[in-house]
Amino acid sequence: MIRRRRLVGLVSAIALLVIGFVIIVTGLFVTRTSYGQEELRRLIQGQLASAIKGKVYLGPMSGGFLTGITVDSFAIRDADNDSLFISTGRITASYDPRDLIDKRLLLRDVQVEHPVVYLRQHASGRWNFK
Repeated sequence: MIRRRRLVGLVSAIALLVIGFVIIVTGLFVTRTSYGQEELRRLIQGQLASAIKGKVYLGPMSGGFLTGITVDSFAIRDADNDSLFISTGRITASYDPRDLIDKRLLLRDVQVEHPVVYLRQHASGRWNFK
């Protein structure tokens, strides 16, 4: 009885490892295609848009996606009057893929080209960064 449980546990663990490996390999393969990169860009842009009050633009993305990413351009516009709040050129960053498994992201070696930030106070007295 104990051997059977160990065997079932071992088979389950191996199955989970194989399924995880297949998912990772499939994800890496898909992100190498333009379709996969666009879907990833849409997913990230949607996540950012839900967390930020305003309109978010995330430009085309490239890179290996396993340890780093490059975003062509990034912008946040005010939701009320569509005025620019922040805009950048190319953003390049690296990260550890183990952080993605833990559902966190620690960016390293971040390079931001041509950052521009506009701070404005609306007629109501509210600042655009709030």
